[in-house]
Amino acid sequence: MLFRSWIIREVVAPEKLVVITSFSDEHGGVTRHPMAADWPLQTLSKSTFQAQGDKTLMRLEWSPYEATEAEKKAFDAAHASMEQGWGGTMQQLDEYFAGQVAR
Repeated sequence: MLFRSWIIREVVAPEKLVVITSFSDEHGGVTRHPMAADWPLQTLSKSTFQAQGDKTLMRLEWSPYEATEAEKKAFDAAHASMEQGWGGTMQQLDEYFAGQVAR
């Protein structure tokens, strides 16, 4: 079974969250993506949050971390898929928060 590991690098509440993410095994060791041998072992995610009236603008930057050239190339080639995945995740988050406000 594979897990996701997050190492929190920086928190500036409520403005920024920086994490290193990776796949990990049951012992917490870093391991390869199960279906992409050239996927970076680790990625760096920087999220910033900016209040805009009664809403929050979130900006997400995601990049390979300490990656080989082959890993960087695999990451870059997956941008369209990542946009779709992150877009769906953000839509679910919007729907979740909309439901929280309605309560």
